Amino acid sequence: MTRKEVAFAAAFYAALTMILAYPVSVHPGSTSLGTDVDVHLYTWTLAWDAHALITRPWAIFDANIFFPYDNTLAYSENLIGSAFLSAPLMWVTGNAVLAMNAVALLSVVLCGLGAYVLARRIGLTVGAALVCGIVFAFSPARFFRFAQLHLTPMQWIPFTLAALHVYFERGRARDLRLALAFCTLQALASLHGAVFLIVGVVVFLVHRALLGTPMAVARRLRDMGVTGALLLVPALLLIPPYLRAQRDMGLTRSLENWMPSPESFLASVTHAHSWVLSRLFAAPINERATAFLFPGYVPIVLVAVAVIGLVSGVQRRNVALYGAITVVALLFAAGGLVSIWPYVYFLPVLNFIRVPSRFFLLAMVGIAVLAAIGCERLAALAGPRRRVAVVAAMCTLLVAEFAAMPLAVIPYEVSPAPVDRWLAAQRKPFTVAEMPVGATERYHTIYMLHSMAHWQKTIHGYSGLRPEVHERLYTQLRDFPDEASLRSLSDLGVTYVVVHSDMYDPAEWAVVESKIALYPWQLGLEYSEDAGRVYRLFRD
Repeated sequence: MTRKEVAFAAAFYAALTMILAYPVSVHPGSTSLGTDVDVHLYTWTLAWDAHALITRPWAIFDANIFFPYDNTLAYSENLIGSAFLSAPLMWVTGNAVLAMNAVALLSVVLCGLGAYVLARRIGLTVGAALVCGIVFAFSPARFFRFAQLHLTPMQWIPFTLAALHVYFERGRARDLRLALAFCTLQALASLHGAVFLIVGVVVFLVHRALLGTPMAVARRLRDMGVTGALLLVPALLLIPPYLRAQRDMGLTRSLENWMPSPESFLASVTHAHSWVLSRLFAAPINERATAFLFPGYVPIVLVAVAVIGLVSGVQRRNVALYGAITVVALLFAAGGLVSIWPYVYFLPVLNFIRVPSRFFLLAMVGIAVLAAIGCERLAALAGPRRRVAVVAAMCTLLVAEFAAMPLAVIPYEVSPAPVDRWLAAQRKPFTVAEMPVGATERYHTIYMLHSMAHWQKTIHGYSGLRPEVHERLYTQLRDFPDEASLRSLSDLGVTYVVVHSDMYDPAEWAVVESKIALYPWQLGLEYSEDAGRVYRLFRD
């Protein structure tokens, strides 16, 4: 594989990303596939990482949310690896939406390129490798995780597997070290992806052992060497904060709501599949799905071609390997009696995963490779004169099947309101609480975005867990202002209470405004504008 070939493949997937991700690809700074709580969370996360990297990088996990706790970045995915890519955009433009979409778009290109490199490393032709990249990068089961930045950057999984293939075939220490570097990049980009990669590597090593390859642990350690160990250090440094979060917060995974709906495995919002579903099913499939897990018709056909035995030589081994990776991942992702998740969810590493259907992202690596092998075999059967035509037809069919543009986007921007700008100009440090607080997490994620204007501590936060203190506090704050809520805020050491009058119903705001007037010795008005007010909280 030459640099020119890699550059061509990268340009190919970049062009497809521009087309298939339209209009996000042409309006990355002002649109999003959604503005749900996860989008808010990971917009804030990338912005926090960019802020921390130039202020206190050694304390990056001590994020400003869930005051008075520290280590709060470890309550969810940290996205530090993605922040290395997006932070320069944040520093130059200040546009958090642009940074978020840039990470997502780049991950699509790199997923395609990583799968291409993997296919080439196992001996497939350029055409088959292009198919491999298209399937992994753009199949609905992976592509429509676009707005979930903790699940989008899966690109380092195929790169790692590609390096491992070369290492076991050629025995060069540098290839093992390259694989370790890719492992670290995956852990930094997505801990979910790191877990999926560990499972994939375990299957890879078991497959090698069954083929008779000696594990030769002593030799592997020598090949890894000091350089390889140092390459793993950044990934290993992520472990203590998460272990501490598990210990201090009592984080444990349960089997509550773990099964994906059966419709999920048939769900996809591509134009072609939506049309087919509308003809086959009277009841809506996509609306009842909990995830889009349908890999596509063309990939299924190509996988079938690979699996039914129309391969020979070394590719038979690769069919077995990537078939095994696919099956293992599906056993994790599936629900019902076929799933093995209820028997393993509590194990170390696996207990990081809350939604096991996400293991389908690992299955897509196996499906992509199998589809590429199937495509190569079809091209070989067609003969030398028609080989290129077969590959071109497969690529065209895949792109046509995966097309869903224009994607359903909404305008999205994160810009400081006058209240936030006023707070940013105040003497620091201070701590903020914002009202109203409702029953949904959306309030807290909006306030996390507000905090990006000043990066001071806030009582608000959203993640995969919530401290007991905040469970009680958020319930109390629904009745703000009253004796209990003001006492709790005072005990925590809150400096300012921001009351967003525009977020209340008019009748509700009139009641809240009248109640605020009953506590002049505790709430002193510091700033007021049409959309909100800032009160200094005086302690008893």
